[in-house]
Amino acid sequence: MSLPRKPVPRATPEEHLLLRVLRGESAPWPDNSGADFQHRFLDACNAEGLTALVHHRLRSTPAWNDWPAAVRELLVHAATMQSALDMLQERELIAVLTTLAEAGIGALLLKGAALAYSHYPEPALRTRCDADVLIRTADLPAARHLLEGFGYRRPNAVTGTLVSYQECHAKREGLVDHVIDLHWQINNGQVFAHALCFEESYARSVPVPQLAASARALCPPQALLLACMHRAAHLGVDGPEGNRLIWLYDIHLIANAMTAGEWRDFEKLCVAKAMRRISLDALACTQQAFATAFPDEVIESLAHAGPREISAAYLDTNRLELLVTDLRALRSWGSRAVLLRELLFPPAKYLFAKYPPRSQWFLPWWYVRRVADGLRKTPRS
Repeated sequence: MSLPRKPVPRATPEEHLLLRVLRGESAPWPDNSGADFQHRFLDACNAEGLTALVHHRLRSTPAWNDWPAAVRELLVHAATMQSALDMLQERELIAVLTTLAEAGIGALLLKGAALAYSHYPEPALRTRCDADVLIRTADLPAARHLLEGFGYRRPNAVTGTLVSYQECHAKREGLVDHVIDLHWQINNGQVFAHALCFEESYARSVPVPQLAASARALCPPQALLLACMHRAAHLGVDGPEGNRLIWLYDIHLIANAMTAGEWRDFEKLCVAKAMRRISLDALACTQQAFATAFPDEVIESLAHAGPREISAAYLDTNRLELLVTDLRALRSWGSRAVLLRELLFPPAKYLFAKYPPRSQWFLPWWYVRRVADGLRKTPRS
């Protein structure tokens, strides 16, 4: 069964060239293209998080020597810098994971931080700005304390019981930023938050020996489902900008490495968690971008008409409708009231840090401004 045809994200000429490189197709530099096209191509690589990967895929092809010297030099420089940065961040991540394990805190690497070591030829080829780590809710205070011991501090952010299920912890080492995002649910969106619980995921987790003896990650079916959910969550908030090629390439690599049994598990997960449509959409976009092959029986199952899935709202909606969708996902009116209060009225400490001047007389205005800013971001059509 064929997948529905999806448009390649923002299919500009420079992105078509980028995709040909990543698909392993012939990728000659376009004739009569000037410096402006060079800048747009490099900007596209950076925006999609694919510069190091493009260099890796291109340099062993005949086309490499025919590309403009200026472009080649910038790709080499970017890849070299990314490799050096990755070495420093890897050392830090190993130390953090080892310390968590020694303290008896179970931790699962998520998304790019895990896939860099499990699916990419070299970890530096999967650019990432942080390391996402899933832990038990009960382990959060101890994990915070350990990260503070490493010199991590928490940037100003909205906090609450429902508005966010993660904490950012950051520190600067010379010119290098280290960022650990602690998650106690898999996603901040209420529709996705409980799709994969820690205990279930940890029981099925797989080791990541390429990183460290203590490193563990989601099993492939769960990793693929998370990749589909993560993309959908960003589509809902960011629109087409949330359809990043690096996330589609993650799906491409996970899918290429999955066994028949893992595909059956993935299919069952999508049905059980009511994530069929968002997964089908992610697979369709991935196939269109990278010509990825997916099992026909899985596609047929995901495309099968069934009960309306609330998660599908993230594929074509706006921020106000997403809020309604997340409120519907909560099980009680009390929880819905808590989420609304936390969204509209975050702690005053957060607003004092976010908006100058820092006089208490401005606090009511800041709350009004926060609501107005949110409404301005609502339309997507």
